[in-house]
Amino acid sequence: MNDQKIRKYFLLVLGVLWFSGVSAQRDTVTLGYGGLPVNMTVSSSTPPGNPQNTMNQNGFLPNKNAASRFLQHASLGHDLTEIENVTTVGYESWVDSQFVIPKSFSILQKIRDYHKIIKDSTANPAATVGSRPWRYAWWQYFMSSPDLLRQRVALALSEICVISENSAFGGNAYAMGPYYDILLDHAFGNYKDLLRDITYNPAMSVYLTHLNNPKSNPATNTYPDENYAREIMQLFTLGTVLLNNDGTEILDNEDRPIDAYDNDDILEFSKIFTGLTWADRTQFGRGALNDTSYIPDLVMWNSFHEPGVKNLLNGFQVPNRVPVDGEADINDALQNLFDHPNTPPFVCKRLIQRMVTSNPSPAYVNDVANVFINNGSGVRGDMKAVIKAILLHQEAKGCENCDVPVYGMLREPMVRYFQIHKAFNAFSTSGNYRNDLSNLVVLTGQRPLASPSVFNFFQFDFQPIGPIADADLFGPEFQITNAQTIQGFVNGLYRWLFDGDISDEFGLYTGEPSANYSNQIASLELSTEVSLTNNDQLHILLDRLNLILANGSLSEATLFTIKTVLEQFPNVSTTEKRQKVTLAIYLVMTSPDYQIKR
Repeated sequence: MNDQKIRKYFLLVLGVLWFSGVSAQRDTVTLGYGGLPVNMTVSSSTPPGNPQNTMNQNGFLPNKNAASRFLQHASLGHDLTEIENVTTVGYESWVDSQFVIPKSFSILQKIRDYHKIIKDSTANPAATVGSRPWRYAWWQYFMSSPDLLRQRVALALSEICVISENSAFGGNAYAMGPYYDILLDHAFGNYKDLLRDITYNPAMSVYLTHLNNPKSNPATNTYPDENYAREIMQLFTLGTVLLNNDGTEILDNEDRPIDAYDNDDILEFSKIFTGLTWADRTQFGRGALNDTSYIPDLVMWNSFHEPGVKNLLNGFQVPNRVPVDGEADINDALQNLFDHPNTPPFVCKRLIQRMVTSNPSPAYVNDVANVFINNGSGVRGDMKAVIKAILLHQEAKGCENCDVPVYGMLREPMVRYFQIHKAFNAFSTSGNYRNDLSNLVVLTGQRPLASPSVFNFFQFDFQPIGPIADADLFGPEFQITNAQTIQGFVNGLYRWLFDGDISDEFGLYTGEPSANYSNQIASLELSTEVSLTNNDQLHILLDRLNLILANGSLSEATLFTIKTVLEQFPNVSTTEKRQKVTLAIYLVMTSPDYQIKR
């Protein structure tokens, strides 16, 4: 069957899948459903007890669909082996095992290695690093590192505490690599330490313009830049309105939200973030010395830091330090934001939205925020405890939510792309990988650290017009869901699956021979799937894809439609069998059942 006929078939099937309004049909589950309010059990022990672990699923190891669903919250992609691992050890043991896996390597060091190759190969010690080594380093980490949970959390943090290549430093890998190292390092650390490190990071300071921020000088009409002061409150800690601990808004006597801060607060915080400049400069107010200026933390020049008292939130006052001590002022300000009652619910709700569901219940947010406040040992901001609370909460792991229409989230296009590589064990002959992700960003508008603004690819409170907005719910990812990105993803799938062009491998420098990296070109491992393409085995193939890609959420109607299409295709040669498998993957990943993660 030629490509034109295949494409026509695709359009027909996609139309059926998208417009038939199919929804996941699930068998009734009696035990382990998690429906405590409507079920009652009594144990046979003496005296009889109330065996809640049976009803809330804590007494069971997860089945494979449940394990796959959990891994879709906790990773950027997984294979059948990882699913089976979770079914063997259980959720909590898997999380604990992930916590002790060390960071595989430094993104910065990998960029240095690539830069050395560029310099040595071009015989040019002054060759600049460019942007490609950053993306190659990120991809090598993703493809080769076993710390699946760390990577999931780091990407979530990158969409909360945003910097972007769409900025003044967009062509410099040394700007983005160290920043992503911060996210990987603090994914299992403490949120206050994360705030400190991003504040002193040069890329962040260029992106949100607190680099070379001088103290006030009324004579020259010079005043501190307010950008970082605003965004660290609005996006990284507090949000714009006062919140209850469950993330709901605190209202005034006229039922209006109360501002969390005002312009005077922004002004006072702007005084805090003054006096910071490049570590390798001997004068304040200069530009970057070279592309490596982005590597070390900023340094404080107290002579350019705003002196005097600063009046911050909730009556907290930074004292008039004599002599001026800008670092102490910054530490006080970060503590003030970190201790604010808004920070636990605001940050925790953002993390839940990025990992589990766009519309967590107030109870879910409250439970996780309480863990942010106190990890059980008196520590505030413990990311390990917070992440465990998010993933192990009944609302996240309980199968009772799978059929709730408002539960879950639209999968981000780039996460769908990442999932392909993990689900089908993409490999290269060398174990090294290159991927510039250029095709992905053209087709979907996404790749790590490439958002169009500090508000991420989409805003956390976006409400698409229609039933979601009418119900006062949120659908952040729908903000980038339009004719261009929908068709872009479909076209991308065709390229990645049928053309076998699943990543974008280019030379590190102009004229690099392709032979240098021919062993870094990835391919999907589909041998098991190819063995299941006979028509009498298609149900096994689809069960496998449904499990790995969609955690069993494809409806019977969707599965029947896909199976009916697959039965029409030839299945004699190895090429035809592989085409049949790629078509099956294509149809699964373009179905609404798959794209809405429940």
